[in-house]
Amino acid sequence: MRLISSFLFLFCFLVSLPLLAQEESQVYVFGKNQRNPASNYVLTGKILVKSTGEPLAGVGVHVDGLYSGVSTDKFGFYYLTLTPGTHKVTFRHISYIPIPTQVDLYENGVINLEMTEKNFELEGVVVMSDQPDRNVREAITGITKLTTQELRAIPAFLGEADIFKGLQLLPGVSSVGEGTSGINVRGAKTDQNLILMNEALVLSSNHALGFLSAFNTDVTETFTLYKGNLPANLGGRSGSALNILMRPGDMNSWKGQIGVGTSNGKILLEGPLAKDKVSIIAGGRISNVNWLLNQARDIDLQNSRLNFYDGYLGLNWKIAQGHTLEANTLLTGDEFLFSDQFGYDWTNRVSSLRYRGIWGENISLNALLADGDFTNAFIDPEGVGAARVENGMRYQQGKLSATWANDQIAITGGMEAINYQGKPERLEPFGAESSVATEQIGKEKGWEVSGFLSVEYELGESTGFVAGLRYSTYSQRGPDTVYQYNPNGPITVENITGQEVFPEGKIASYAGLEPRFSLRQNLNSTTSVKLSYVRLFQYVQSISNTFGPTPIDLWQLSTSYIAPQRSDNFSLGIFKNSSDNKWEYSLDAFYRIGENQVEYRDFANIFLNPHIETELVFGEGKAYGAEFMIKKNLGVVTGWLAYTYSRSFFRSQSEFEPEQINQNEWFPSNYDKPHEVNFILSRKMYPRGLFNFSVNYSTGRPVSAVTASYLLGGGLVVPDYSARNQYRIPDYFRVDVSYTVEKVFSKKGDSLNFSIYNLLGRRNAYSVFWQKDSDSQQLKPYRLAILGAIFPSISYSIQFGGSND
Repeated sequence: MRLISSFLFLFCFLVSLPLLAQEESQVYVFGKNQRNPASNYVLTGKILVKSTGEPLAGVGVHVDGLYSGVSTDKFGFYYLTLTPGTHKVTFRHISYIPIPTQVDLYENGVINLEMTEKNFELEGVVVMSDQPDRNVREAITGITKLTTQELRAIPAFLGEADIFKGLQLLPGVSSVGEGTSGINVRGAKTDQNLILMNEALVLSSNHALGFLSAFNTDVTETFTLYKGNLPANLGGRSGSALNILMRPGDMNSWKGQIGVGTSNGKILLEGPLAKDKVSIIAGGRISNVNWLLNQARDIDLQNSRLNFYDGYLGLNWKIAQGHTLEANTLLTGDEFLFSDQFGYDWTNRVSSLRYRGIWGENISLNALLADGDFTNAFIDPEGVGAARVENGMRYQQGKLSATWANDQIAITGGMEAINYQGKPERLEPFGAESSVATEQIGKEKGWEVSGFLSVEYELGESTGFVAGLRYSTYSQRGPDTVYQYNPNGPITVENITGQEVFPEGKIASYAGLEPRFSLRQNLNSTTSVKLSYVRLFQYVQSISNTFGPTPIDLWQLSTSYIAPQRSDNFSLGIFKNSSDNKWEYSLDAFYRIGENQVEYRDFANIFLNPHIETELVFGEGKAYGAEFMIKKNLGVVTGWLAYTYSRSFFRSQSEFEPEQINQNEWFPSNYDKPHEVNFILSRKMYPRGLFNFSVNYSTGRPVSAVTASYLLGGGLVVPDYSARNQYRIPDYFRVDVSYTVEKVFSKKGDSLNFSIYNLLGRRNAYSVFWQKDSDSQQLKPYRLAILGAIFPSISYSIQFGGSND
């Protein structure tokens, strides 16, 4: 009751704080009023980002309060035909401050503008994408675009806005459960998601066992999730792609932010190294959650430790008008120790250098060089067997692409190459009492090279399509040792007939064509139907013998025995907006067929295994379903209701029993969750507050259950398991609330957030395990809940510096 009373007092205090803000219009006059003016005049111009001078695509143009259907192209240009007279023309982009103008138009006019990125102040409640009717006009189906501001309108665990938690509240996106990393998109495994930071590959993207992502929202700008059809310039995964754009530093003045909360402390600093020329942005977070573990009643939790950190450094150099060079580095790390039983630790670094430039009127050029280094480890901390098992991946990435575009067509082509070097798996003693001997096993190396070409064409206002082709190749490189197996039997340790040592050079190679096609047909100005198909290849995948992904999963390259995954993805949807794009409605169906999918044999041994193919089962997969969403974009109250029906199955295909699961019959994947419902509501609490409310429901994931147990001599109980994944854990249900207020104590800008995660205190099952009952001596199921209680949190951040404009 004391907690509830404190929350009510804080709520009443915050909503009583005043704020009034108004926008002033810029006035432009072109020509003079004449007796017989022309019937129409042209208003055109170019929109740039003020901090970088780069063209800004997707700026919507509102004329006299209505969206005109015009938005800036890839080079920031817009073109309007207007009647003579005075017009109210407003330029809007979800990530930038809108610019209202008054235009007196009596001859052709040109208005070039620079837009400024929005600050952290809650100027209004907007949950729309970069263009007001993008969902209707975009040719590619299954695209989700959100911004940092929109993420802050979603109640968050421990009060920290998070990309992956936000994604899980959208249709088609889910996770196996609390305490697992990654996301599942339209029935795909977590490793089938391509994660990019400014187009640079990211292998590890989570903190704290998946409760937070490694991307600090203070330094991110927007993120785009491709669920249904990937553009031809993206590839390497067989499911989806998520590109996270990082925010450039301010080019005009130095400013920063300091924040402290229940889960972490953070700091942000940005400003010009050379005004209007070179900017820097640096942000970092460090965990502050061990005090929560110390409050737990369980002695094991009290003796546990969870530490994480992340840091980001970005440099942005405006070489010349339309030419930008960016240097970025993301560094993250975690350390988790559960009492004296087990622990994880991992570090990840991604560095990139990217050039973007406009050459002439119609050509843009993009070049990327990136380097990544990922290391993870499992720790057994107790006794003479205490040990640390380490593995990881190092890689270098290069990408070059060019786009030619005009008002109707855009042609993009380029190449990409990635050099993978698997780090040796290494077993080391942990602690002074350990008697474990050091052991090391080498891992594979490989090259992935791709070329791509795509065409985006608008056939008038009603029809548009995107057609693309990607050709990808992969080769496993030596030196390496490859085991040989009896061809007339399964791939098992018992069937090893020898081994072959390969020097430098090619060991195995694969290649394939990846066509992509999307078509949009408008039924009217507010309704469209979209159809898409894409084929994808995946040459690197994570290997895990747990039901859900963990931070220490192995990244495994394709080999002579592990063929690349291939998927064929189909989607069909209908999209409609109403009330001047205030409301969105969508219904999108999908179907995926997968080849060379990977599952695991019972009790698979994946660590320090020189012949890991003996622990894997290969087969085909399929996923299908439909997504429905109704969304309110504008107003005092905004939000969405999303429902997803999604099924995901696997079937082994071997004739040999050791390589079969469930006798080669279809069975649900670990991440098969047929029904999921998400409801998000945000309400502006004038003058400066924002109240957020969310409800999440999903079907429980599949499990293999103990169907019977037998008591043998000496009290030994032998379990009899069902076929794989034939039962389910209880359904998941969670309610969250939060309240945020801006400019509480500082006119310069500050923010106070109070949130409650799992408001009803529901003990949602993470898993189900079986233990021997003391009375019946039989095995009985028990529910394991990771977060089985209410989690309140509070966080406060304050800005400093900046211009006084």
